[in-house]
Parts: sequence; structure tokens; C-alpha cells
Amino acid sequence: MRSRLLLVLVGTVVIITVAAGAGTWLLAAQSTRVNAVSEVLSSAKSFGSFQSGQITIGRPDAKPGALDAEVRLIRRLIGLSSDLTSAQFLPADNPASLTSSVVPASVLRSVAASPAVGPDSATAGSTGPTAWATEAIAFHLQGVTLQGAPVNTVRRFVLVLTRSIGSPSVTGDLILAGAMMLFAVLISLALSRRLTRPLRRAVAATERIAAGDLETRVETHPGDFPELSALANAIDAMAASLGRLRNAERQFLLSVSHELRTPLTSIRGYSEAILDGTAPDARGAATVIGNEARRLERLVGDLLDLAKLDTRTFSFNFRTVDVGEVLDEVAEELRPVVDAAGLALRVKPTDQTVLARVDPDRLDQVLANLVENAAKYARSTIWLGTVPNGTEAQLVVEDDGPGVGADEIGRIFERHYSADRHARPGRPRGSGLGLAIASELSAAMGATVSVESPVGPSGGTKMVVRIPVVEGAQRS
Repeated sequence: MRSRLLLVLVGTVVIITVAAGAGTWLLAAQSTRVNAVSEVLSSAKSFGSFQSGQITIGRPDAKPGALDAEVRLIRRLIGLSSDLTSAQFLPADNPASLTSSVVPASVLRSVAASPAVGPDSATAGSTGPTAWATEAIAFHLQGVTLQGAPVNTVRRFVLVLTRSIGSPSVTGDLILAGAMMLFAVLISLALSRRLTRPLRRAVAATERIAAGDLETRVETHPGDFPELSALANAIDAMAASLGRLRNAERQFLLSVSHELRTPLTSIRGYSEAILDGTAPDARGAATVIGNEARRLERLVGDLLDLAKLDTRTFSFNFRTVDVGEVLDEVAEELRPVVDAAGLALRVKPTDQTVLARVDPDRLDQVLANLVENAAKYARSTIWLGTVPNGTEAQLVVEDDGPGVGADEIGRIFERHYSADRHARPGRPRGSGLGLAIASELSAAMGATVSVESPVGPSGGTKMVVRIPVVEGAQRS
């Protein structure tokens, strides 16, 4: 991974550097071209500005060919006095002579035909590696010949100045690019090491965790990136959570094993006593066997319910019902169990009809589990009640037991957690899964279950099922 990351970082820097260098070179080349054209045009205009582009040459001893000689002289002077590549005077009245290797013929003809001379007729451009400028120039030769004849001649020329366009210097750019690439390699090495070292530690830790070592923690250093430190903390939290779950699962399995072993031992012992004829009360022994068998049936049923909730195959039949009526039915169903435990079951009356769309059988199961749980720990009384509260109904199951410890209150609805609240002898014994099933069934119906404890100076626990109500609905 480190080599790939290094390659990506260095490659990115190289691509950016090459692209930036190419762009800089293109801009520099364009700037050089523009400057060259501007300078050659300026040279042409400077020469052509003399008497607005008309040069008067007076020679008392003028003779044929004198004008051509003057033109050649001026052309040499132009070449010597500037950094121009060439200077040409093309006769404007001779179309065959208006040719140039760099200036388009149409430009030459246009300048030659222009009535203006000097800077007003100047134009410039570039062809390949050469910048050029051209303008119309008029030479006026006046004087007398050696024979005394007057000379007064004007001839128009097209001045063509050229200059080579230099290439931008790339030496400095190459040195800078090399330095940047070297710097990029060094930074990439440091960055890749800083990135991959914590990742390698995290990978090694997760491999040990996957192998079963849940005590493993990821080593962190102050110089690690915050995101990598957060990843390490998340892995540590995951390992700690898995450790807690494994311990809870172990305790759960031990608890279930105990719950299975106790009734099985009783069933086996009493059945063998009946078969051997040593049971003092065969009818009583059969009653114990039946009770323990029902206890096993309840435990297996709870385990099956949890499995169905996991696979989302639990069936629901939603209807709009009065949740208060469901609470009354639960009270009647469980009154014998509560009476047998020596407790009083009291239902707080309400004069309001509270309708909710739920599965009444599953809601019955939720409330029954809460009541059976309360019957294990209550000192004398269990209260049931329905409390309308705006858009929700609160179904309350409250007992006057010792209450739930602060360290247990957040975990009593977990599947693999068994809170030791000192259940009283002779109280109904369940599977230990009732609260977990109640919580998950409620969630599947859009309700929630919460616990409040203590509810008074002597303890007590209140379980509250909150169900959204249906406004203006009819019972179905």
C-alpha cells in the first residue's frame, strides 16, 4: 500500500508540474511573440514618423541612380542601429517586387495601395518564428543634375522590417521542476509513512481481534492524523464491545443452561421415582413434572420468539384497538399468577378511550412479560395503568420492589444480560428473556419501552410502554 500511495502522490505532483510547466511555457512563448511584434512595429513607426513618412533628399549634384543609393544607405543604417533581422524597401509601384517570405502578399498590396504614409499605414504580425512590421514610406529627391537640369522626384516604397522571435528560456523552469519533483518525493515518503504506519497497526490489531483476541488494542501516537486516531479508537471500542458481548453471551448461555438443567433434573428425578414406585405422592410428582415441562416450553418459546425477531419472520396482525382494554385483559390473565405470589394487582382506572394501531396479541405478550417480571421482585403490589399523553399513550407497569441499580438500568433490555435484583423465593420464574422480547416486540410495532427506577424513597420500578395513538380512528 505504501508503494502505491507513494506512486500516486509522486505521479500526481509530476503531472501537475508538467502541466503547469507546459502552460507556463505556452504563456511565455505567446508573451514573447506579442512583445516581438510590438517592438518591430514600434521600430517601423519610429522610422516612419520622420516628416510623417516622407523623406526629402536634396542633392545639388543629383544624378540617375542617386535615389536608389540613398535607399540602400538608409536600409543599412536601419539594420545597424537596431536589433532587427532585416530591413527592406519594396517599390510600391512595382507589383512584381512586392514579395516577402514572411509578410502575406495581401498585406503588402494593401500597404502599397494605401494613400497614407508613415505610422498611419503601419501594420504588424508574425509568421512562424519571425515578427514583421510594414508601412508605406515616400522618398522625395530634389536638386539639380550636374548638367544643371532640375530634379524633383517622389517614389513610394513599402518598408518591411523583420525580427526573430526568441524561444522562452526553459533552463530555470527545468531546474525548478526538478526541485519540485525531488521535494514531492521527500514529502510523499514522509506522508506515506505517516499514513500507512497507523493503518498497518490497525490491520494487525483487527487481525488479532478476528482471531479471537478481544483484549487487543490499536497503538496510537500523538503525531497520527486525527482521522486515523479516530479509526483506532473505533476499533478499540468495537473490540471492547465484542468483549462485553462475548462475556454477556457466555453468561447468557450459562443462565440458559441452568434454566434448562433445573427443570430437566426435576423431571428426570420424579419420572424415575414414579417408574421405580418410590415416589411418596405420584400425583404430586406428576404435577411437578407438568409444571417443569411448561417452564421448559416457555423457555423454548422465548428463544424461538427471539430467533423470529432476528430473521424478521415474526407475524403481526395490526388493528385499531383500545389499549386500555388490552391492559385490562392482561390483568385478568395474570391475576392468578400474581395472587399465587402473594401480591396485589391493581389497575388504575381511566375514563378515556385511547386507540392505537397495534397487534393486540403481541401487545398482550409485551405487557404480560412486564407484569411477570414485576411479580418476581415486588414486595406487595403491582399497579397497571393507561395514561394518555398527547399523541401517545403510556401503558405503565409499576412495582414496589427494591428497584434497579444505576449500573443495570441501561442494560436490562439486552438479550444476554440478566440483572440480579434478588427475586423473592416462591415467585414465578421465567426464562430471563422476557424484557428483551418485550423491547423488541414493541419496537416492531412502532412503540418503545423504558424503565424508571427508583420511583420512591424505598425503591420501586416503573416500566412504561409508549405507543402512538390514532386520532379519530374507529376500532377494527
